[in-house]
Amino acid sequence: MAYATVQQFVESVSEAEAVALVRAAPPETGYDAGRIGQALDDASDELDTYFASRYSTPLTPAPATATQAAIALAREALDRQGRDQVKAAASRWRAWARDVAKGVAVLGGGVVGEDVPAQTTSSGVQHAGPSRIFDDAGLSSYLGRGR
Repeated sequence: MAYATVQQFVESVSEAEAVALVRAAPPETGYDAGRIGQALDDASDELDTYFASRYSTPLTPAPATATQAAIALAREALDRQGRDQVKAAASRWRAWARDVAKGVAVLGGGVVGEDVPAQTTSSGVQHAGPSRIFDDAGLSSYLGRGR
């Protein structure tokens, strides 16, 4: 399952660039939606290799961050000129995907499919362990309260 549609790709990069990247075969005009769709599928599959270490893939619905990453990776795959800004954008998204796999970054910060900041607790340190052995009730005779 692709994390972005052909329409989202075209809206992101512009129709003129989509045509420049994958011109349709004559006598057709415009861009080759099939090749863009295949590039988006391949990019989504690549992202899934990172996401699968922490999430059940494919992500449904796709968070906006996964959509943007898939578009950048597909654009790099289709760019025959190897432009630096296109390669740099794809590299940034791959680094983000690696961080997601490591647990350093999140998919939009919330539940999979949401693109909202994560809720954090304000208490800081949390402890989970056995109950206290020495408490006020157990130490009352030692502390001189039980007399």
